[in-house]
Amino acid sequence: MRILFVSQLFDPENSIKGLEFARRLQVLGHDVEVVTTFPSYPGGKVFQGYSQSWKQVDVVDGIRVVRLPTFISHGSSAVKRILSYASFGVVASLYSLFGARKPDVIYAYYPPVIVGFVALCVGTLKRVPFVYDVQDLWPEALVATGMVKEGRVTRLVDRLCGLIYSGAARVVVLSDGYRRALISKQVPAAKIERIFNWCDEARMGMSKEESAVVFDGRFFNILYAGNLGAAQALEHVIEAAHLIKQHGNVRVRFVFVGAGVEADRLKARVEKLGLDNVQFFPQVPVDQIGGILKMADALLVHLADEPVFEITIPSKTQAYLMMGRPVLMAVKGEAGRIVQEAGAGIVVEPCKPDALAQAAIAMAALPRADLEAMGERGSLYYREKMSMENGVTSVDAMLRQIVTGR
Repeated sequence: MRILFVSQLFDPENSIKGLEFARRLQVLGHDVEVVTTFPSYPGGKVFQGYSQSWKQVDVVDGIRVVRLPTFISHGSSAVKRILSYASFGVVASLYSLFGARKPDVIYAYYPPVIVGFVALCVGTLKRVPFVYDVQDLWPEALVATGMVKEGRVTRLVDRLCGLIYSGAARVVVLSDGYRRALISKQVPAAKIERIFNWCDEARMGMSKEESAVVFDGRFFNILYAGNLGAAQALEHVIEAAHLIKQHGNVRVRFVFVGAGVEADRLKARVEKLGLDNVQFFPQVPVDQIGGILKMADALLVHLADEPVFEITIPSKTQAYLMMGRPVLMAVKGEAGRIVQEAGAGIVVEPCKPDALAQAAIAMAALPRADLEAMGERGSLYYREKMSMENGVTSVDAMLRQIVTGR
């Protein structure tokens, strides 16, 4: 079947459902056309080797990738972020209506609501079913990250989401918590497919280049890799490092690898406190991150203490589990339960520096064999329940059922 895959986020950006996802669908016999833009996330500048133009078409392993120009913004300004999303919505709609080959099904991935509305409009006008993949629950996530306050805007977004859910042939969610949330919004349970996210297995650890990230062997290194944004509430991790520092003889270091709107503020706080047990490294390519994760003693997940995050599973969870390292999970709800169920690490409440500091110290004191066993259990859990093979198989079966009724 012909699949029109619409996403503002796509390779070489770090995307869960990116080029490898399209490749695997192609291998299963589908003809995939991707509608995206020029890569710029998370730095906010077009990647080296790319330049915005009216349209750039590349064919990669038989997959037609169409890049369209947009207004670029990944900063803290809500207005600019909305303009970025909206500009993609406009160009993606126009191309999908007048430039793309008519698909059998549309898969709408990112960003939330905007791309769902694109699929709703294009699907209605072309009489094509669409799948809406919910990676962030809007408007709840907008409020949790501080982009907007509850009020007229959030009510409008909620109504728009209701239209998209109503028009979609299927709604894909990444957690059971999201499923429950959508059912509470009157989305029929039969329409909702829970398919766990996976990590970018093909690109993890591909690079043979020596990484610029170096761990100090005198410390127990707890690594956070990913976006340094408001939703992650990483200032509490800095405060935990400060508490650990006050113990004097505890050799635990938090290592941050990534970029984001909060990076400068976090670095300034570390400098003000004079902490030598916090270290920052810039964002690295996805094909280097696997080797870096494996070098760490433990891997940290932290999100703000917001109700919407209790029902999500942060995308780095899958990468951490796959790489076989123990996980320090500071997220309430489903993500924490997964780590506990897998026996893959220690779970604490988010935004509690004292609890995080105690957990980090306890983890550092564990025998190496216990830490390795945690990592092995996490890797097994990932392979059995969250792998890309499992996920793509589920997507393929869903799409075939939508298009053929089988």
